[in-house]
Amino acid sequence: MNRKSRLKRNLGGTTAEEDPRFSEPFFDGPGQAELRTSIVFPERLLRKILIDEVDRLAANEDELRRFFTHFFDPTISSAERESYVQNFKDNPPRTTIGYPRSIGDWPIYAITLTSDEESDSESALARYVGETLPGENAPGGEDAYYEGGFFDQSNAVLIASQHPDQTLYLYHFAKLALFGAREAIHNAGMLEPHFGGAELSPQELYLPDNVFARVLNISFKTMVTVPKLYSHRDGRRLRVTGIFGSDIVVDGMRGGVTTYETDTTGDDDNG
Repeated sequence: MNRKSRLKRNLGGTTAEEDPRFSEPFFDGPGQAELRTSIVFPERLLRKILIDEVDRLAANEDELRRFFTHFFDPTISSAERESYVQNFKDNPPRTTIGYPRSIGDWPIYAITLTSDEESDSESALARYVGETLPGENAPGGEDAYYEGGFFDQSNAVLIASQHPDQTLYLYHFAKLALFGAREAIHNAGMLEPHFGGAELSPQELYLPDNVFARVLNISFKTMVTVPKLYSHRDGRRLRVTGIFGSDIVVDGMRGGVTTYETDTTGDDDNG
């Protein structure tokens, strides 16, 4: 059995093999390139994992039954598990980004953004995260350095259907599929993933009253970087410690302080 077939026998393992972005760093170049990689579409990565697993198992009843037996049999009867298998096979959930827009979408996995905030923590180098090396191409074809920082982001997967038991097992399936792909999620740049969930109270403003819903929350950190072309940078004002070497500011006032230079002319007023 090759590596690909072994991965596909793990829930959440399909995506890591089908898309190299999940199994290898985004860039094949120097190690510094990884630190400059912006992760701007985490929702797309979550969507791909769910679609991959739903499509794979809906088309393979034996694999679907194998997973459902392993996860659900300790707490439900085999007859109820078989009803889940048949329901999933006949009516697999659709996965989308954004809130559901049509009453005919059920069951559905709807991925939404719940928060996206810049992290309070900063590295010792502040926002400097590297620069292009010889032979690398920056945007615009010029050498560049990169400013960046971490963002704390949280996404929610809304699980909605027209039956409470269907919502129940689909919620746990989504949680297990994404948790099983935890390594792939981390390799793609979604750092420190953390999972949580809750039942949603019925609110006709958001969902019809005959729809049952739960939400699975995934929080993580992402790196955001922006290239700054060298041609736009004034080399005379580069900072190392945050203080200009020849123009120190004290209490908001520029003191005009200059560095001391030793007299090398040989003249000495004191003889």
